[in-house]
Amino acid sequence: MRFRLLGPLEFSAGPRWSSIGAPKQRALLAVLLINANRAVSADQLMAELWGEQPPPSATGLLAGYVWRLRGSLGDPDGRMLSTRAPGYQLVLPPGTTDVDEYEELAAAGRRSLADGDLPAAVAALSQGLGMWRGAPLADVGLVPSVLTESARLEEARLAVVEARIEAEIGLGRHEALLPELKVMVSQFPLRERLHAHLMVALYRAGQQAEALGAYRDLRRLLVDELGVEPSKPLRELQGRILRDDPQLLEAPGRGAAATAVLRLAVPRTLPPDVPAFVGRDRELAWVTSRLTGGEQRCAIHGIAGAGKTTLAVHAAHRVAGAFPDGQVYLNLQASAAHGPRRPVAAIALLLAALGVPAATIPADEEGAAALLRTALAGRRVVIVLDDVLDDGQIRQLLPSTPGCAVILTSRPASTTVDGAGLLRLGRLPIAAATALVRRYAGAARVDADLAATTRLVRLCDQLPLALRIAATRLARRPEWTVGEFAARLADPRRRLDALTCDGLSVRASLLAGVRLIADAADPLATRALGQLGVLDLPVVSTAVLAAALDVPVPAAELAAERLVDAGLVETPRMDRYRVPGLVRLFARGEYVTAEDELSATHRIVGYYEGAVRDQLSRLAGDRGAGLAWYREECLTLRALAARAPGAELPGLVSRLSSALR
Repeated sequence: MRFRLLGPLEFSAGPRWSSIGAPKQRALLAVLLINANRAVSADQLMAELWGEQPPPSATGLLAGYVWRLRGSLGDPDGRMLSTRAPGYQLVLPPGTTDVDEYEELAAAGRRSLADGDLPAAVAALSQGLGMWRGAPLADVGLVPSVLTESARLEEARLAVVEARIEAEIGLGRHEALLPELKVMVSQFPLRERLHAHLMVALYRAGQQAEALGAYRDLRRLLVDELGVEPSKPLRELQGRILRDDPQLLEAPGRGAAATAVLRLAVPRTLPPDVPAFVGRDRELAWVTSRLTGGEQRCAIHGIAGAGKTTLAVHAAHRVAGAFPDGQVYLNLQASAAHGPRRPVAAIALLLAALGVPAATIPADEEGAAALLRTALAGRRVVIVLDDVLDDGQIRQLLPSTPGCAVILTSRPASTTVDGAGLLRLGRLPIAAATALVRRYAGAARVDADLAATTRLVRLCDQLPLALRIAATRLARRPEWTVGEFAARLADPRRRLDALTCDGLSVRASLLAGVRLIADAADPLATRALGQLGVLDLPVVSTAVLAAALDVPVPAAELAAERLVDAGLVETPRMDRYRVPGLVRLFARGEYVTAEDELSATHRIVGYYEGAVRDQLSRLAGDRGAGLAWYREECLTLRALAARAPGAELPGLVSRLSSALR
């Protein structure tokens, strides 16, 4: 079976090509082909086919589409289109699609170009471009994955065309290329590499004035529309044309293009992608569709260990084809022990990644930032700025011209991005968290004891960092059962020590949040963290925290919000804060003494005794309000009553419960 995506979607098991008639089945096949050899969850497939609000019957409809698609592909047993938790997977050997063949030819052509074998480069690149039959997936609906993949393929094709033109200029075919170059420059007016090719071709054709005119046209466009000058390499090329540099007229042959054509550094500094990306399909689709849809920025924020960096890096890998001029990663180290990276140092690192010599980078922040904006002008680069401290750290790092995109990660929400570009990450749903453990630890072990796996998932607070550490440790110790390791994690004295592996550590992640509080010089926030450890409650109200701290409610709220910005607690709604079990455990071990625990428990029990008496006094007038309050506070009341058997609270809670019945 073979598939063609570089044009209308087609498949073939012989000499004739066929298409899928039903639009939904065609879109389903396209999404599975884009994610070939990767399991695509049923949730993602339904979101692709029906958007954010699939119909109630979507699960059944999806299963029907898969069944009919298997019939169309001659795969009734599901060996190729297999059912694979948490959805479906299209299993294909290498070279099954025309995209595979095209990318192999493009890579071979680039290798030949780098080696100076220009005829071989032209042959391979031209053969690859000849495989295109029109717009990629031209007859498939514009679902998110198709939009992303189409943009990637179109950008990749443009880069291959540029490489082919470079090789042909090196072979002395500049005059024949002029009509094509002029059309392409008009279609892509901000693409500096195309302008460089046009300038060299015109100069070699004896049209020096026209070559300089092409530069002036580009400069006028950049200055008028974007307020920037052409990049330094292009300015240098203009100077060489003005000086009649003889190397620009070098005789055609091997290596001629290397001396004549502008070469811009194409950085590829993203960290390796994670071996298994599970549970964030909707968030991934949101990030990739936003970046490939023309938006320049998106910011991921949230609690420690939620997988912000993993999502950002994975998304950048997925959209790499849409940004052929480079993919750059920079850790700004907001939570590092030695302090955050200074803006001028960060700018210098970005410029170095873009190929700017260190000796030419200004020492002052303003000058370096101006050079960075110039280096990025007219290019399509995606930048991941990880672990951002605040907006002041990144203000000068953000590209000012269209074409580039930035993914930010931070614990607090960034104000450099409008509200529509903010994405908060929290805990994974139980099913997704279990799927992550299954991928890392192995399906057989997990499925053998799902109850123990669920306990393990809850003990890890359903946070990807803790889950990945736990699952990796299980994978390395096949002799351990999931139940045994879950029992180890259930021991509060050993849980944080057990969640450490290969440089990943839950404790270190939480300590980074503590450093952010310390840097903010807010001692009340540090005290609040300790009191949350004393209370050991999953959800705490602002009023309860104020009682525990013995401070006014507004002061307690400011301290709690500081903890949110440090990635240590979440706020599900106004005046309520969710405290993960791992954070409570960490706080008890680091900040709580026996004296602190006794005094804080006494204050909070006294607070709730007064609150319950108040509710009892109001029951006759407004029973509904009392019932609503009790439903919201009952878990906290029961937990505190169990910890204070000698106080009045247990009896008061029993009276309130009986009265409400």
